[in-house]
Amino acid sequence: MPRLSEIFGDRKLKKVEKKEEKETKTTDLRGIEGIEYEEDILTSKDFLEFGITYVKPMTIRNESDIQKITKELNDGNIVLGNVTPIAERDPGELRRLIEQLKGICKGIGGDIVGIGDSRILVTPANIRIYREK
Repeated sequence: MPRLSEIFGDRKLKKVEKKEEKETKTTDLRGIEGIEYEEDILTSKDFLEFGITYVKPMTIRNESDIQKITKELNDGNIVLGNVTPIAERDPGELRRLIEQLKGICKGIGGDIVGIGDSRILVTPANIRIYREK
């Protein structure tokens, strides 16, 4: 099982490795530096600010909303889109915009799924949507 420091960044990993090297070289207990525990990493401010994913509801009315969704996906957020306004106005345009979103998701490694008749769920690269087979 990988250490959390390996998963969340090299900065903490290098720091721990250096301390472990110092510990093996010292013979005196007063010369040993403490090894940072994974629990300490979890409570650090750097960790708490890392990797927060938001679920953002949006109403999709036109193509400019697709650009907003793309920005949110690049920021690592999940988008729950309401497509009712565009579906009522022009179903052909809705189909075109959904195809555009599918292409964007494929390009960044994200995922997209329809929820009912009026909502879509769009996820960034690190999140997959479960589908029953």
